[in-house]
Amino acid sequence: MINIVSWLQFQKLFSGVEKLGILGFGREGQSTYHAIRKVLPNLSILVFDQKEPNPEVLHLLDNDVSITLHTGDNYLSQVIECQMVVKAPGVPLKDLHTLACNLNLVSQTELFLNLYRNQVVGITGTKGKSTTTNLLFHILLKAGKSVKLVGNIGIPPLDLVGQIGDKDIIVFEMSSHQLEHSNVSPHIAVLLNIFEEHLDHYLSYKHYQLAKMNIAKNQREEDVFICYPANAQISQLLHENLPKAELWSIGNTNSFENNVYCSGEDLIINQQGKSFEIHGGCNAASLLGEHNKLNICAAVAVAHKLNLDQQEILNGLKTFQGLPHRLEFVGTRKEIMFYNDSISTIPESTIAAIKALPATSTIILGGYDRGVNFSLLLEFLRNSTVTNLVFVGAAGRRMYEEGLFANGTIDKTCILCSTFTKAFHQAVRLTPANSICLLSPAASSYDEFKNFEHRGEFFKSLVNKL
Repeated sequence: MINIVSWLQFQKLFSGVEKLGILGFGREGQSTYHAIRKVLPNLSILVFDQKEPNPEVLHLLDNDVSITLHTGDNYLSQVIECQMVVKAPGVPLKDLHTLACNLNLVSQTELFLNLYRNQVVGITGTKGKSTTTNLLFHILLKAGKSVKLVGNIGIPPLDLVGQIGDKDIIVFEMSSHQLEHSNVSPHIAVLLNIFEEHLDHYLSYKHYQLAKMNIAKNQREEDVFICYPANAQISQLLHENLPKAELWSIGNTNSFENNVYCSGEDLIINQQGKSFEIHGGCNAASLLGEHNKLNICAAVAVAHKLNLDQQEILNGLKTFQGLPHRLEFVGTRKEIMFYNDSISTIPESTIAAIKALPATSTIILGGYDRGVNFSLLLEFLRNSTVTNLVFVGAAGRRMYEEGLFANGTIDKTCILCSTFTKAFHQAVRLTPANSICLLSPAASSYDEFKNFEHRGEFFKSLVNKL
């Protein structure tokens, strides 16, 4: 059913705008264009993208006389003419830092929250946000709630304008790129963790942290903020600026009166002096590793705040299957168990993966180098029970050299390979029977692959060919 009121409210967001800029014309940029054209068919739109759009997109724009396309090295030369610029997540902020102070930059996320913030559960974190988002969505759906899934998970939020009812719950996976310019926060906000990532996108690591914290920065007293205060970066941000919202912690930290944590196999929910227990809740979902227990706690905290009872929550946990490329068991070949953890693009995530799979004897590491500090991972590897380290890509080369593995100073087999395929076959050769060969790269995939999904699927295809 089309909600006319939502479209009218959306139209009002552009009041006084004579020229609107769309910065970045990939999937989300095109979504912005289509949404605006539904309510403002004649508004002057300037599209800015360094890359030339593909022929299909150009054909789409052929019949629009009120649009101009700016591409190439000087594609931003006329952006200052726009009264409002809707920035897509993929455009690096550091490319705009000389212009940003003079621009009215907004995002799809902010526009969407202006319409629906009271219905939104926003979930962010360097790692775990997709798992937590999908787990919460599944729990709510299993309990019979009317729920929508949007955001970084693959659905641009403006695609749902006009399709959301008053009783719908919107579960919104939010990346730092989607949050960086938002002046509106969701009613329920979840911040799982903050680690070094996307350093090629931001002016500094602190800028990245502040972008994440935007999820709660503009919350009100009647809102809810759920976080993991044991994370050093989150702890510091809370010290600098404590949100106004009702505070919840996850993990056994006792940071706040309201918290959710695992006690053995059970989930404990504490709220304003009252305690609730979900027997077997911590191990109910098909999720490996201590880090996933925190993701479970976060999803359960939200479900509890949305008035689901313990049995409804447990039913959702028991039937959740997990996501691909996240400690995904691929299969057993040549008496070797293969696991795909391509999502692990930072050191902390790879450490968590190894802890979750103690039978790992071989790991494939490396990829595109974003300048992340690998010292914590290298120290962990030196002292781990993993015996075979196979490195690939520029990030793998740096790990190999910084860890002194090239000099043979540790009692492990260490090999540096020129391609992912060669790394895979070396890993297979080195892995003994009845142990695990793990892909958990601790690095981005953009050297040989389109994204981490592409890398994970390629790994699985190699396994299935054995």
